[in-house]
Amino acid sequence: MVVPYAAGGGADAIARIMAQGMGDTLGQSFIVDNRGGAGGMIGAEMVARAVPDGYTILMAGNPELTITPWLQAKANYSADRDFIPVTLVSQSPNIIVMRPGAQKISLKQALDAAGKSQGGITIATPGSGSAQHIAVEMLKAETGLEIIHVPYKGAGPATIAVLGGEVAFALVGAPPALPHIQSNKLAALAVTQPARSALLPDVSTLGEALGIMGDEDLVTWYGLLVPHGTSGEAVKQLEQAAFGTLKQPGMREKFATLGTDLTGMPSDEFTQHIKKESARFRDLIGRMGLAGA
Repeated sequence: MVVPYAAGGGADAIARIMAQGMGDTLGQSFIVDNRGGAGGMIGAEMVARAVPDGYTILMAGNPELTITPWLQAKANYSADRDFIPVTLVSQSPNIIVMRPGAQKISLKQALDAAGKSQGGITIATPGSGSAQHIAVEMLKAETGLEIIHVPYKGAGPATIAVLGGEVAFALVGAPPALPHIQSNKLAALAVTQPARSALLPDVSTLGEALGIMGDEDLVTWYGLLVPHGTSGEAVKQLEQAAFGTLKQPGMREKFATLGTDLTGMPSDEFTQHIKKESARFRDLIGRMGLAGA
């Protein structure tokens, strides 16, 4: 099971849960192979070029499948052409956070205050070309505010940046931010999705907070895929093993502690989900002139 990111991140933690559960179900030893680099493209391309025998699986996120190929001309694979989706495992809300002040304030109040400050409205993200970066660019376009995007090399460094006061805000996935929100070291201002997250039921959506981007579903998801050409029988076995793992008692709670909502979307539906999202990001990136970002 190839994870296109370094060990210790959200995708890696989810992969290890799935590898253990699926291995037990199938009576096979699953090895988690971390192949980080190039925003997930190295690991994704490795699986795209692997022998389609059902023994090489990709635990991917949407950046390397539905976003990066439209941003980077050097992407040598296509989500539609080179993979067969097996199961969408879970999804994590992306959250706008800031250091809490003496009083609780709304996102609008926080943006107004930051805009009047010397540092301005600086928003850290896990990097250029991430879903969070696109959300920042959309926020900038929709509000007309002078927002400065500050890309970091991952969600962890972006979270540390806002904790340390290097930036006014961070827009990151839930896994690195949730512990700091729970300990009141960070204040969650909004999630970038149409409905509130079960992980943060008291946190407004952008639509609720600002009246914009209410229909935009800018979450980070994690799913299992295999190389194109893998037999239908192998895909079905892997899909059944994945669902067997996800249905184990306490699994939803285990995923919640990682900052991600268990989804469990089957292969056919996951395939359509990728096609729809890929087309949406292609149009967004083209419209905002972000290719090569």
